[in-house]
Amino acid sequence: MTSKPIVTVNLWYDRAVMEDVFVGLPGRAMQWVFDKSAVFGNGAAHLSLVSSGAEEILSRSNEAIVALAWDELRSAVPAANGATVRRAVVVRERRATFSLAPGQPPRPATATAVPGLFLAGDWIDTGLPATIESAVLSGHRAAAAVRAYLHSSDDRVTEKQRN
Repeated sequence: MTSKPIVTVNLWYDRAVMEDVFVGLPGRAMQWVFDKSAVFGNGAAHLSLVSSGAEEILSRSNEAIVALAWDELRSAVPAANGATVRRAVVVRERRATFSLAPGQPPRPATATAVPGLFLAGDWIDTGLPATIESAVLSGHRAAAAVRAYLHSSDDRVTEKQRN
């Protein structure tokens, strides 16, 4: 499978600028902004902006990526307009996830041809993109498949014992 990059820009502000824990940014290079104050405490004013499939911005300088993230945040979150960025860090993950583009190998299912072997992860075919949500759903499906497999094994053992 072909890999795709993700770029994350962490911005620390002089004050809180978001009311929501996360906000989608449709039509922008940065697709999501997450307010880390929910994790680190209300005084943190730490936001993470994420760009998936970030080929277009991957090779830009840190300063250019920070400026892009800041501009896109200010256009989407009005409270960010008067805030001051105290610190900024860019994280590039060049091979962060796999491509779902046409022509790529299909994603595998939870069940395999090996009895009792089940797969889980964001790369399993769940109908969702390769996200944390997909990984969680995949884990639940794999656990249910294991449970069903063990239950069917117990039934076969019990039937053999009766005969």
